[in-house]
Amino acid sequence: MKKKFLISAAMIAAIGLVLLPTALASFSDVSSSNANYDAIQYAEQNNIVSGYPNGTFKPGNTINRAEFTKIAVGAFSGYNSANDSGTNIYSLSGLHFSDLLSGQWYVPYLRKAVSLGIISGYPDGTFKPSNEISFAEASKIIVVAYGGDFAGAGYPPNQWYAKYVNALGNMHAIPTTINSFDQQITRGEMVEMIYRMKAGVTTKDSKIFDELNASSGTSGTTTTSGGTTASGGGTVSFAGSPKVGSCSIFPADNAWNTDVSGYPLDPNSQNYINSIGAGGHLHPDFGGGGQYGIPYNVVAKNQAMVPLLNIDYADESDPGPYPIPDNAKVEPGGDAHVLVVDQDNCKLYELYAAEKVAGGWNAGSAAKFDLLTDTLRPDGWTSADAAGLPIFPGLVRYDEVTAGAINHALRFTVQHTQQGFIHPATHEAGSSTDPNLPPMGLRLRLKANYDISGFTGESKVVLEALKKYGMIVADNGSNWFISGEQNSGWNDDDLNQLKSVPGSEFEVVQTGTIQHSSN
Repeated sequence: MKKKFLISAAMIAAIGLVLLPTALASFSDVSSSNANYDAIQYAEQNNIVSGYPNGTFKPGNTINRAEFTKIAVGAFSGYNSANDSGTNIYSLSGLHFSDLLSGQWYVPYLRKAVSLGIISGYPDGTFKPSNEISFAEASKIIVVAYGGDFAGAGYPPNQWYAKYVNALGNMHAIPTTINSFDQQITRGEMVEMIYRMKAGVTTKDSKIFDELNASSGTSGTTTTSGGTTASGGGTVSFAGSPKVGSCSIFPADNAWNTDVSGYPLDPNSQNYINSIGAGGHLHPDFGGGGQYGIPYNVVAKNQAMVPLLNIDYADESDPGPYPIPDNAKVEPGGDAHVLVVDQDNCKLYELYAAEKVAGGWNAGSAAKFDLLTDTLRPDGWTSADAAGLPIFPGLVRYDEVTAGAINHALRFTVQHTQQGFIHPATHEAGSSTDPNLPPMGLRLRLKANYDISGFTGESKVVLEALKKYGMIVADNGSNWFISGEQNSGWNDDDLNQLKSVPGSEFEVVQTGTIQHSSN
């Protein structure tokens, strides 16, 4: 039986974030002359925040780190713990912070934020949820939650927050009441930043990185022109997530779509690489004139649904019916994957060991994914992939490569894995307790200093993606094999360049803690 802890009304009232409807503009302490009036109206209308039971909003009150994280995660990913069907969502499973208590209202929001790479805590292993949040800390949380993709260089090396503050300046989202990086922000300033980012408001006065940097007594490198900001030549862009038809392949803040080029190195990186094979080489598991790779099927909303008659791992599968066409493409070979993208309803359906039979389909396992959310499968559940991950988002797709850019992480396999997984993976496939073997969901990236200038065409596009988004351990198989779409258009001579890239040129980044199905 699944259980949930109940949050007391007193606890919710204490933090002033009661998600109960209140009449618009009903806050007794917020008049139309308030500098944050429009933002507070927007936040109330869109159920981002609401007021205290006494009818006030208290825009001048400061806000702590836990409260700010909850609101940022809710505003930009749509997550609400009230809709979470996970088992024991208030336990500390998956959170490495040493100063948390199980059962607290903020635990599921912190877990969600960790899984999205939004928060990482302090160097001493704490999160300090009750500490008032500074503008510098808030800038990172809110920009990463928004889905920022930072390019360029030149940020002051001793100012970890510079690129996030710079991004807010680019979006005209720094209230003029902010005067320093370490200033504790208020509830009014919090909703002002969210409002400007989500509603695309660029007409309000905004501070920029250079102004705040100058006031802090350090030399800034920001130049301004026409209201835009570029810190040391750096820019921030939000290209959004990959698409099929009208559907994004998960939100821009999804783990698959996250730029990890700036993520910290995992302290066990070299041991992981050695266990996979530092002397091995990358291998494209697609091409061969269309002989290799994983095909996918795109259908419309009127595609007929067909039943799944027999599923081997039914207890960890999503039941049918599924919109599988009669002529569905099936992956050749033993895995026999069937991937179906509903480009109108934005749903992804995936089968492992699929077999068309009279009246429907049989499968080893079956999984559905809502492409509009970041919802993971329950911990301990597999999917059509051993790691519990979706397959389609990690494929090297022909249309993306020919367009010149892959804007997501790639899927790859390793021969041996340890018993454990890192979100967004939800399932372990190995039985070894060797901590140097990679867990499912481990994220690798190609080293920034690896020279790819000599690579051309399709292979170079893949390598650029591996530097920026990396690749995720998704299944047991041959070491260093990356998955791609089955397509006769691939240029094998071009793809074969990838086989010269050694495993030693990869490194592991920190994206979360290792979990186990038994947790």
